[in-house]
Amino acid sequence: MIKEASAINDAVWSDFSEETIDSAKWILLDTLGALIAGMQQQDTLELAKQFSGTGSYQLLGTAYHADKYSAGLVHGAACVATEMDEGNQYSKGHPAAHVIPVILTMLQGRKNVSGQELLSMTIKGYEYCSRFGRATTLLSEAHAHGTWGVMGAAATALIIDGADEAVFQEGLNLSASFSLPTLWTSALEGKLIRNIYAGHAIEMGMKSVIFARSNHLAPENNISTVFSSILGSGFNWTDLERVKGEPWDIELNYFKPYAFCRYVHAPIDAFKSIIDKQQLNPDQIETVNVYTYARASSLSHQDYENILSSKFSIPFAIAVQLYHQKANQTVFVEQLHEDEEIKAFAKKVFVQYAEELEKDYPNQMPAQVEVIDAHGNKYSERVDTAKGGPGKKLSESELIEKFQALTSVVYSSAQQEKMIDFILNLEAETNVEKLFDLLQLQ
Repeated sequence: MIKEASAINDAVWSDFSEETIDSAKWILLDTLGALIAGMQQQDTLELAKQFSGTGSYQLLGTAYHADKYSAGLVHGAACVATEMDEGNQYSKGHPAAHVIPVILTMLQGRKNVSGQELLSMTIKGYEYCSRFGRATTLLSEAHAHGTWGVMGAAATALIIDGADEAVFQEGLNLSASFSLPTLWTSALEGKLIRNIYAGHAIEMGMKSVIFARSNHLAPENNISTVFSSILGSGFNWTDLERVKGEPWDIELNYFKPYAFCRYVHAPIDAFKSIIDKQQLNPDQIETVNVYTYARASSLSHQDYENILSSKFSIPFAIAVQLYHQKANQTVFVEQLHEDEEIKAFAKKVFVQYAEELEKDYPNQMPAQVEVIDAHGNKYSERVDTAKGGPGKKLSESELIEKFQALTSVVYSSAQQEKMIDFILNLEAETNVEKLFDLLQLQ
């Protein structure tokens, strides 16, 4: 069934380079920050309240507790709620959001799990999840959350559970049955079922361990059928094969400096470059044209309904960057998506599909931005890889500042420093239970 990926699970600690291990630490820290920030969203807190009292698992960043599977669901939804979670352009989605919540849920209460074991789980789980994304060609109407990520969540849960090869293979195969019929328009319209897609993936990925161990199995062609005939148009098994010596996918990710869908980031960078060079103010700008590949061009709506839909609006991102010189999570804390001045400028931003920018997607996610001023002068800038991506990674200090900004509402600077130090020195830790102690509210 999934023998092509067996080399991933066979890897031992000595197979991981220093770069691979460091990448795992930074992804763990960054994803934890996104999760904690997501838990503070009012809608996520309401979700947490609905499940509260059903078990002993921490709903991280809150005073609530729930059963293991409900905790996984809430953590998964929270992880994607702020659009600050990392991603991987080669898998065309967000592997860590389908892996780290499994780890941060299932390891609660487990004794004597070492830091090396946690990092190994992270690297392997991420690799499985990312390669499932590489292999899958989803239908254009589908949103990636909650589709192939279910298999990545299942792989991570099975690794943590110590499943043997037979159970591992069966668990991965059956987990594909829980991939959802997701809709890309849920994000564009600001419908929060989009966050539940990811939460569902975590819950069902963890439950796949139970199903596999109780012999509730799926047909042998389950994965191929689901992703070639039902949710997608193809599943390329050779994409699951990892050649020893090549970089792990966890090294090839991108981190988000902006609290927007990744498709918005290149337009922001190109627009910022023009404004910085030309020193234009809002009154001097007549029109902004954004040319980009097909998937990104769908983020063209000038009318955004709520916070989620504005995170998927290039016109809003351009406008808020112009007026406030920022596009991070504070844009939404301050409710700038309701600002009438920004709404008016968003009407001047037009997003169009450009066929010539399609050919290198997803290896590149380009945008060409053209600004026309009140005198008819045109200024143009192209960005192929936005800040935070391969070759333009955020610095360690930027990642630490991002984590602090995302978690400052919940944790003191002293707690934050202890978490950062713990995670960045994780391979030396003998018991990761301390991390959950650090995450307790004080």
